[in-house]
Amino acid sequence: MTAMKDRRYGPKSVVAAFVGCVLALAGCAGEEDVPAFEPERSDVSEVPVVISFGTTWQQDDVTRVPPPGQETTVEVDGWDETSADKVRLVVFRRKDMDDQLQGGVNDAPFTYDPTNDYTLDCTRDEDTKTITAQGSIRKIYGYEYRVVGIAYDSKRANAVRSGNTFVDGEQNLFTLNVEDGTTFDDFKATVKTGDIWSYIYDMDVNIIEDVTTTNFDECLTRKMAFVPEFFYGYCTTASGNEIIKFAEQKADGSYDKAVALTGVLYRGVAKVQVELELEPYEYHAISRDIYHAALLATNVNTVTGLSSYDDFLTPSSPVPDYVVDGLLGYTGSYTVIDYRDAENGKVTFTAFVLPAKMKLGVRFLTRKEVALTTHFGLFNGEIHVADKTYNDGEGATGVISPDAHNNEFYFRRNHKYVLRGTSSSILSHQLD
Repeated sequence: MTAMKDRRYGPKSVVAAFVGCVLALAGCAGEEDVPAFEPERSDVSEVPVVISFGTTWQQDDVTRVPPPGQETTVEVDGWDETSADKVRLVVFRRKDMDDQLQGGVNDAPFTYDPTNDYTLDCTRDEDTKTITAQGSIRKIYGYEYRVVGIAYDSKRANAVRSGNTFVDGEQNLFTLNVEDGTTFDDFKATVKTGDIWSYIYDMDVNIIEDVTTTNFDECLTRKMAFVPEFFYGYCTTASGNEIIKFAEQKADGSYDKAVALTGVLYRGVAKVQVELELEPYEYHAISRDIYHAALLATNVNTVTGLSSYDDFLTPSSPVPDYVVDGLLGYTGSYTVIDYRDAENGKVTFTAFVLPAKMKLGVRFLTRKEVALTTHFGLFNGEIHVADKTYNDGEGATGVISPDAHNNEFYFRRNHKYVLRGTSSSILSHQLD
């Protein structure tokens, strides 16, 4: 490469890559973004990308009172419970204006590049306890890039909703707004919502012989939302650049157009695990057994930006309340975030949520055979902090989380929360 040809690559580059996990979309960017000709081989470069995962949970150390000014967060390994097996790479680009600007600032937006949208397979190494994904992106001379992404579990078993079946895989639980003209700053993910099953909402009295409900619909938004375990990150060159030029200048003054990109992905969500001992519930002199249960939550956010990891700190668009006007009007604010069958007198919920301040509840479905009649019931209770033992990851049980106050839980990014209790304690706080 001659010195004259070297100069066209411009100054030291910067690289940004996020790792995304949505299905690749076909389409074309605007004419200004996409060259009208196939460039010469020397004007195109295939760049390797290597992605790794940060699987460690951040957790509150609730076993001690720290000195003033010191952090209360500890780290606990979460590799064994990380199920992500796919990484979606999404690339944004803009024209490189370094030569024309002559030292100025290029503030043009990066826009979605449909020719650089890939889904990569992850590799798990049991010996080193690592998860990695490898691929490449295609650079064209005259453009600079940012590479975006999210990781997800393509095999997660999803629930069947009323009139809407979500096939397995977290990729079916959310969408990305990647389309012609989408800018890097506006890039976001939206969690899908669906109607709850009819028998969770209102049992069919024409099928079963006896139905008992207590405030069966007043508390519900009548929606379900299952948030993926989003992993998010961005890539850089070895020199730490986040905006990716066509080539990077090396120490000897020459340019390398195939500088590898690397990135580390971190969880953008909180994990909520609720473990309950199920006890028969007596209502109208009938002791009823619990056979199904749904975990409920208020303020379930459904949208997060994807231009920065810190976007996960401020998600938006909670599932709207269900409002009924009139003399007997009410507002339902609880959304179903997990649903489980009872097993051996126990039920364990596992849900991921975008960071938020939330109240939790449980909707219990009961059944009891009495003589020739089957008695069914729907009963809702709120989870009160004082009734639960608490375990943030591997912390001590029996200590209430500093993230819980007045029966509201403050769920934070990349934190794991475990609550343990009984169905009776929850049903002692009936939901209105």
